[in-house]
Amino acid sequence: MKYLAISKTPYYIAYAVFNNKSLFAYGKIELKDTNQLKRIVEWETLVDNLIKDHTPTFLLTHMIELDKMMKKDLERLVEIKTILRKVSELNKVIYMEYRTSGWEKKLIGRITEKRKIKFINDGYGIENSDVEIANAIILGEGVAWDRLQVAR
Repeated sequence: MKYLAISKTPYYIAYAVFNNKSLFAYGKIELKDTNQLKRIVEWETLVDNLIKDHTPTFLLTHMIELDKMMKKDLERLVEIKTILRKVSELNKVIYMEYRTSGWEKKLIGRITEKRKIKFINDGYGIENSDVEIANAIILGEGVAWDRLQVAR
């Protein structure tokens, strides 16, 4: 099975692709447009392209945890969730949301951005400096290895 994990950040697309239990690809796609409406359309197009390029069975993302969310980002994240669900349905990909906080705590201990990045870089032998890519990799790994409990 292939898993496409996308971290929920409204400012760019951070993703990781797992082929069965192996990290296959990861990256960050910058959004070019500054107009909010055009950015939403760009987000949809880029995610659609990722799905077409990698043909995943599952599209994974994080559950929105309101207690950890900045209010200014909440509306954008709900828009992103809607886009991900729509693109999944159009491409016949199973959409799932997971909570990763317990898994991250078990893996890393005290969770900080720096510790997440170091854990992923050491574990996969990669040079990543973006916490959202690390979040996507942790999400994809948790699902691929059947370690996450809370999902929708």
